[in-house]
Amino acid sequence: MIRQLVLVIPGLLWPAPQTRRPAQDVPLAALSRLLGRGQRRIIPAAQPEHLLARLFGIDDEAPPLAALRRLGEDRGDSAISPNRPGTHWLCADPMNLTMTREYLLAGDFVDGEIDAAEADALCAALNQDIPGLGRFSAVTPTRWYLRIDRPPVARFALLHEIIGRPIQDFLPEGDEADARFWRHTLNEIQIALHNHPVNRVREAAGRRMINSLWFWGASAHAAPDAAPSAPCPAIQTLDPMGRGLSRAAGIEPGSPDVGAALEGSTLVTLDTLAAPARRLDLDAWQAALATLENGWFAPIATALDAGTLHRLELLVPGDYYSFSLVLSARSRWRFWRKPLLLDDLHALNASSRPTPPRK
Repeated sequence: MIRQLVLVIPGLLWPAPQTRRPAQDVPLAALSRLLGRGQRRIIPAAQPEHLLARLFGIDDEAPPLAALRRLGEDRGDSAISPNRPGTHWLCADPMNLTMTREYLLAGDFVDGEIDAAEADALCAALNQDIPGLGRFSAVTPTRWYLRIDRPPVARFALLHEIIGRPIQDFLPEGDEADARFWRHTLNEIQIALHNHPVNRVREAAGRRMINSLWFWGASAHAAPDAAPSAPCPAIQTLDPMGRGLSRAAGIEPGSPDVGAALEGSTLVTLDTLAAPARRLDLDAWQAALATLENGWFAPIATALDAGTLHRLELLVPGDYYSFSLVLSARSRWRFWRKPLLLDDLHALNASSRPTPPRK
């Protein structure tokens, strides 16, 4: 049996080019050896959601990401199937908007910043104050959804594209009438949230207000044009988008476990670097990177050296470019190839980084 590992790690490349050698304080012997021996190439920029969708054979321009993420949640719902006729989903994630001198900057929330009672109370208020739009629900305190009967025509930016950026550059666009409707709806939601007692209490306690939502993940179709097909017979991920894709492909995903992953052919998504990279939290990013080195890169390198793992494909999605690395069984004999430091790879790619796309 050929054993292969497809590893998706958002945030492995530090996103700020002005940071010199961000990983210099983290011992990364195993990762450096893998980077040095593998076949490396830069691939087009991709958000993690779109890269995962393509791995499952979904090449739609606007795949139903919200429906797929909802399918990956562990809290049940009678309408979670992305194939259910007449049911469409939008991610409606809670946001904090901060006014600077010129812009409203978008910020998201990490686990623990919102409790379940707050999320449920705000969703109940939105369902009451904005009737006829659809049904808001908070599956987790930081992942909210809007179930609607009519698919939006406007285009929505992904959540990860707007964090730390001026929100006016990413408002719904495309079909003018529908885009105007959703922009107006966002204004109504912001007023309702601002006036809610939950936010008055948060403000008094010096906590960030939940003063907006971000809609994303819409599709003109409730289901992908083609049924997802898993790239490996086993899937390990805690990411609800990956879990939804896995379930849509007929595979119940497991939690990441390096021992189990190396026993067969497995797709693994490790997203512990994604949030620290997005927020430019270097200390948290370095700590997560050290954990990946000891818990994943070292066992993978050992398995490749022993010949028990026959192929590794590493995929790193990013805003400006994405990165892939492939090691085959023959890679273990390439002793002449020197290790490549992650910082050297970061510096090489940052020097040729293109200007980020803007709306």
